[in-house]
Amino acid sequence: MNGCLKGLVRLGCLAVVLVGALAAWWFREPILHTAARWFGPRSTRLPPVADTAVGAPTPKALSSSQAKMDRLKQPSAPDSVVLSANEVAAMIGSGIDWSVRKSFDSLRVELLEGSVAVYCRLDTRVIPPDALGPLAGFLNPMEPLRFAGPLSIERPGIARFKVQELSLRGMAFPGPMVTRLAQRVAGADATGAVPLRVSPSFTDVAIHPTGIILYRVKRSKS
Repeated sequence: MNGCLKGLVRLGCLAVVLVGALAAWWFREPILHTAARWFGPRSTRLPPVADTAVGAPTPKALSSSQAKMDRLKQPSAPDSVVLSANEVAAMIGSGIDWSVRKSFDSLRVELLEGSVAVYCRLDTRVIPPDALGPLAGFLNPMEPLRFAGPLSIERPGIARFKVQELSLRGMAFPGPMVTRLAQRVAGADATGAVPLRVSPSFTDVAIHPTGIILYRVKRSKS
């Protein structure tokens, strides 16, 4: 009797193995495609800096953005000023808390219609080992990161960058994971918003591919 039971168990195990092998063969293309994306050769190339939509933070851009924002404080201030992509990148780069910013190398900012996309090479070595869970064991020291979403002014001096999209190593994560990962890698709060320190001289923003408009007075929603 024991021999029969052992034989049945072995047959059951063999059946499970065969079913698993058949499933792996049947779904081999998506499995190999996913494995190649995560473990195969890949580029950490960032989008090139363009004249309008894509910018990078530079000392010159930081100085010019601060000068424009200072204009809004003057008695004869204009209603608004426009920041270029480089100037926006400088504003975001200087506004992110240093505990987060130090893990972002080669920062790039792309201006979209109504939202901003931030690209960088994420230094995974400065992230706590448990922050990324099982993913941590598969990551290289530097990995391409992209996160995107709208930017709004919460109160004078504080902006909120709401992360709605996030991809790491070119792999886009589904909605439920975006907020959690944004907290881990970008310093987002419980709602998925990254706080940014900005000049208190403006109270509203409008984002377009050609530039961000900073408004001295909050616009009417009517």
